[in-house]
Order: sequence, then structure tokens, then C-alpha cells
Amino acid sequence: MSILDKTLTALLFTFVFLSLIVGMTYAQINITATITATPTVLASPTVTVVPSVTPTPNATVSPTPAPTIAPRQVFSSPNWNVDHETITIINNGGTINVTAWIGDRSNSLPYTIDAGATKTISTPTIMTQNGQLVDVGFDAYENGTLIDSYKATITISLGPTPTSLPPESITIIGTITDADNGSVVAGASVTFLSLNYGKTYPAVITGSDGSFTSPKMYPDTYAIRVTASGYQIASFGTEKITSDTMLNSPLSIKRLIGTATPTPTPSPTPTSIIDSWISLLYSPTLCFGTISAFVAIIAGSIGIYEWLARQRNARVKKEKEEKEKEEKEKQDAANATEKQDLPDGRDKRYP
Repeated sequence: MSILDKTLTALLFTFVFLSLIVGMTYAQINITATITATPTVLASPTVTVVPSVTPTPNATVSPTPAPTIAPRQVFSSPNWNVDHETITIINNGGTINVTAWIGDRSNSLPYTIDAGATKTISTPTIMTQNGQLVDVGFDAYENGTLIDSYKATITISLGPTPTSLPPESITIIGTITDADNGSVVAGASVTFLSLNYGKTYPAVITGSDGSFTSPKMYPDTYAIRVTASGYQIASFGTEKITSDTMLNSPLSIKRLIGTATPTPTPSPTPTSIIDSWISLLYSPTLCFGTISAFVAIIAGSIGIYEWLARQRNARVKKEKEEKEKEEKEKQDAANATEKQDLPDGRDKRYP
């Protein structure tokens, strides 16, 4: 390339370069002008205010009133008997709990009267003197509500002292159970108080089936007291008992608060021999163990039999050897008797 061509080319590149610079400067001026232009203020959007909704309060729900237990008369025929008061209860409603007290309410006995039942109950006995004033009372509750009560003040008029006591001829038989699950309570202590004669009999202990039998006692009305480990102390009353009596229902006692309720132990179900063998076959572990035990017994029996057989054979062999020895000695003795030696030493039987 000649010098002229080179010069023209350089001029061309210089022109193009300058054109680019001028173009960029012009563009920068236009951009700046655009940016510095006064902005158009847009109208603020209209905001519609939604009125707040006041929540409607929940309607007040009136509680369902508890059923009202109407008072009713359940007591009749009160009667003083030497040192205690008796009264008859006719219960035409639900189950009720009755407290019978004498002197003051701390000296009381509790009773439970089933629905529709008629029963005569007694207060505890009290030591009295002729002309003494004694307060007695009975209170009946249904579901914790007092429905009837009886209270009286008795003037004591003592009659002649009986010359003799009746024979102790009756027994009371019953069962103590758990009030929560109905299981029997073994080892409970049961005492009996004769209300008319004021005698407390020694405690009896319930057996494994929860049953008890009192000692021979007076024909009388009794207060029964039950104590057991883990249970609340309970008292029960009876009507007058004139002969050996089995209580119609068990005496249920409640467990102390916080004491776990025991689960009744199910009675084992008797099984037949065939069922036992089937259970054995379907239990591989038990089956293997049983078979191993049988094999050990059989092997042991075989070993004992073999040992006895060896002992028997040795004994027979020894007896045989002793017998042969004895016969040989007898034969030698017989030969010696028949043998007579000659002077030259020869046997006379052999010349």
C-alpha cells in the first residue's frame, strides 16, 4: 500500500471516529433533556372507605336447669327400744342414703335403701339413765339432696333389767366386694355390733372368695363394720336377725382416692387333654421343649435299664463261678477220700 492510500485510510478512520463521538454527545444531550423535563403529576386514585362491620355478639345460652328432686316422706313408725331408736323406711323413689344418729350427728350409722324397698333401720346404741333426755334423728338423701328427715327428743324410762340373755344361736354369712368393679375383696376385717345387747363380736377375715361367716351371736339387729387395706372404712346395718342368715347382696366397699383399681384375675378355663395336645403342637417352643424333655427321660430310662442289666449279668456270672468252684472243691474232697497211697507212693487202685 502506498503512502497516499495509507493517508486516506487514516483520514477515513478519523472521520468515522469523530462522527461516533459527535453522535454519542448528541444522544447524551437528548437523554439529559428528557430526564430534566417537568414530570406530569398523575391524579391520586380515589380510595373508597368500606364501613366496618360491628360483629353481632353470640346469643346467651341459658343453662339447662338441673332436675329438682321433690321432698317426699319416707320415714314412718319410729320406736324407742331400750338404748336406740328404730324407724321404718318406705322408699317409693330412687335409691336413697340414710344417716341414723343418736345423741349428736357424730354418733351415726349410714344405710343405703334401694328404690322401692321397705326397711327398718336403727340408730347406734347409747348408754342411758332413767329420765335422761336423748336426741335421735334420721336424714334421707337422694343424689345428695335432703328429701326427708326425722328428729325427736326421747325421755328415757328404763324398764326392768332382763334376768338372762338369749342364747347366741345365729350367724350371718356374706361377701365383701369392690364397689368399682365388683371383684371380691380377700383379707377384709368384718366386725359385728349387737345393737340391743351392746356386744361387739371378734372380727372375722374374708377368704380368697371374699366371703365371711360371723361367730355365733345373739338374735338381734346388727351394725357391720368392714375395714380392708386400700379401702375406705364402711358400715352397714341389718334388720333383726332371728336365725342363720345369708345376706341377699354383697357388701360393697370403695377404694381410697388415688388407689388403683385392681383388675379381677380371670379364672382358669378348664381344657381337655386333646385341647392341651393341640395347644402343644401349635406352640413350637413349648413343643420342642416338651419333646426334648421326653427324649431326655427316655434316654435316662434306657441308661438305667442297661446299667441294671450289666449289674444283673455280673451277679449271675459271679454266682456261676462260685458254684463251679464249690463243686470242684467237693469233687477234689471226694477223690482224696477214695485215694490211698501205697508205701512206694503208688495208688492201690492202680497196681
